[in-house]
Amino acid sequence: MKLIRVFTLMLIVFVALAPVAAQDLPELPIVFPETIAEGRDVSITVAACIGEDQTEQQANFDAQLARFMEVYPNVTVERTQYCFNPESFAALVAGSNLATLFEVPATEPARLIQQGVAADISAQFEALGLEGIYNPTLMALLSDADGNVYGFPGFSYAQGIGWDIEALKAGGYETGPTTWIELGEMAKALADAETGRAGFAMFLSGGGGGWHWTNLAYGFGATELIRDNGDGTYTAVYGEGPAVEAMQFLYDLRWPDAENALPRDLNSNPTFETVDGRSVIFMSPADGSIGWLRVNMPEVDLARFGYSAVPKAPDGKRYALTGGSYTMVFSGADDDQKEAAVVFQVWRNLSPAEFAPSREIFHSTQAGAGTPVLPIYTGDLQKAVDEFDKQFITMPVENYQGFYDALNAGELVLVPEPPFAQDFYVAISEVMTTVLTDESADVAQLMKDNAAAFQAGILDPAASK
Repeated sequence: MKLIRVFTLMLIVFVALAPVAAQDLPELPIVFPETIAEGRDVSITVAACIGEDQTEQQANFDAQLARFMEVYPNVTVERTQYCFNPESFAALVAGSNLATLFEVPATEPARLIQQGVAADISAQFEALGLEGIYNPTLMALLSDADGNVYGFPGFSYAQGIGWDIEALKAGGYETGPTTWIELGEMAKALADAETGRAGFAMFLSGGGGGWHWTNLAYGFGATELIRDNGDGTYTAVYGEGPAVEAMQFLYDLRWPDAENALPRDLNSNPTFETVDGRSVIFMSPADGSIGWLRVNMPEVDLARFGYSAVPKAPDGKRYALTGGSYTMVFSGADDDQKEAAVVFQVWRNLSPAEFAPSREIFHSTQAGAGTPVLPIYTGDLQKAVDEFDKQFITMPVENYQGFYDALNAGELVLVPEPPFAQDFYVAISEVMTTVLTDESADVAQLMKDNAAAFQAGILDPAASK
């Protein structure tokens, strides 16, 4: 499931960086406090997903902590080695051993807020004047119903569609699909039975398959798949309606006669299929596909590929699952620790001394150098960051204009992953497997039965805990 990167946090790699001239820095809007916690001694820990053998990265991270402690000598900041894992995370929470400042993937913030694991940092946000700094769509994923703030967006992606430009043109198309129905028509037209080339590749099995199918369901008009009833209970509602239509869409791309509009190999990776010429169109977040290729397969000519937002749903909007890394503060922290953690998080990204190194670090990752990902900031700050970042752009960004056009037109609607996402993705992938391997499959009945089984096996037991 994780051939490129699915459901995992992006590892920020700290490298030796060339200095950037101070006059190149944009005007940054944050005024940092002269002291933290009124000068009282404060100790916090910061989780860092850095391998034990990555000694240079460890040294660079620790050097940044040291610079912060020089600015705020009453604060002690310690790095703790930790990469998010659901099982170990739960154990750390239970033992009150979670780092003061920690990162989680996009599947986690809503649950951690509801469970009281993440601290409300609204007061610290207000004290630093952070209101309106961050992308409000991303902040909605880090806030509760009353607007209280529980974290920071790190980097964020949206699911999208890429394609092989020349192969698309050879099939008579100048650009990618506008709607999901059009994508299905193009997939069939572009498929080549003689060579075995698929028209459209997506993950088709396991958790990755369920993840991609979920975006299809939203694209066909589903507004929820698992309903949060607001009282600690949940209802599986995907056994009827648009979700069934989305599964029927896959069936119709496969049958009759085992058509190869989709890859025959259910375990195939959509990006690799397209790179190797076995597919024309693929679904993937950009950082996990073309961004990954830039970092890990530099021999691949990225000018081959176009990229845009996911196709439009029936209402004209482009509903895209979003993900990335989000930084939160442990609710076990006291007010002084919360203040120190929030100031550190903002300082390491938006202080004059750290801004340039942080941008260079970002552009060394698979989400940087022009990969079409979501803006973290808003307004003039984001414009200033974009202008500063031009010096790091190496990717053919003109090929990604469709993504930015959809974003700037307000067509892109970010959809959080459903409750019990990982369990759900695996469960729904079982239907996908049957639909794609059995022409006699009754899609509607399979979906109804799967929803009932998920309700009984996962959602009802969770409600009784």
